[in-house]
Amino acid sequence: MSSYRAGIVGLGQVGLMFDEDEKRDGVWTHFSAYEALGGKVDIVAVCDPDTGRCQQALDRKPGVHVYEALEDMLHQESLDMVSLCTPPSVHAEQIQACAGRVKAIICEKPLADQFDSAEAAVYSCQEMDTVLAVNYYKRFDGAVPAVKGLLEKGRIGTLTQVNAWYAGPFEAVGSHMIDLLRFFCGELSVQTVSEAGEDAYQAHLTSVEGVRINLSVTGKREDLIFECDLVGTEGRLRLLENCRDYEWYQFEPSARYSGYRELVRRETAGWQAPERFLPLFEEVIELLGGNQKELTSSGHSALETQRLMDDISKVWRNHE
Repeated sequence: MSSYRAGIVGLGQVGLMFDEDEKRDGVWTHFSAYEALGGKVDIVAVCDPDTGRCQQALDRKPGVHVYEALEDMLHQESLDMVSLCTPPSVHAEQIQACAGRVKAIICEKPLADQFDSAEAAVYSCQEMDTVLAVNYYKRFDGAVPAVKGLLEKGRIGTLTQVNAWYAGPFEAVGSHMIDLLRFFCGELSVQTVSEAGEDAYQAHLTSVEGVRINLSVTGKREDLIFECDLVGTEGRLRLLENCRDYEWYQFEPSARYSGYRELVRRETAGWQAPERFLPLFEEVIELLGGNQKELTSSGHSALETQRLMDDISKVWRNHE
């Protein structure tokens, strides 16, 4: 198979610069994701107004073509794939600029800064037959696939209640949690939202299946908290340590109280955390090659996450 020609728009943290952090292991940027795909993808162009970042890209991949503007890159290059690692406020416009001119777009989350523009971007790709993936990588992160698998196998019975906490900005981190709650619970609706301090809120949501969800912001991004506690009719799952680990409990007849059941912790050894960042890129390649029918995180899926974000934001930020 000949390699796909890729361009990266935005060489900030998730485009390139996270690779400078020695503490980050594995693939963490669009640049390193394409590199990890070996002969399947070739980075032929990058786009960023920051000349220093462009030089870093050139140092890393000599010969890559450098542009300051997306339109210039699209006009000059014959690209199969484009990564959009830019601010959410320009995502929708850039997606529409790329639709029909490339085979696939991998856009950073969230999809846009509001639902209407996100919807227009998604349907422009659908009409122009361009694949749109949105990088909600938490769906692949750490223990998440293991937790998702146990839920699907009914290991905690019917899911009834979820408590979720995250720290950090609404768009950058909150969007991940909202998307992950959809991944675990199905489609959701917002019931109530209230302020919980400076730059913080509490939201109550429900799923179409009647799962009750409490979502809270705990504080600043630097103090990492990203956890879910999922309770079902037959047990409990706890996603811990920013998705790095989990605990699994099931109900058994109590040895202490007649007529009661108590939670007993189950063995979870043996699971392995996959690459968090790379799988979506691999899925796009497989989809383009006709070997996969759908994406774990598509534009249409991200659009539903955007709808929830808008619903929460309208209530919460109207209090400001």
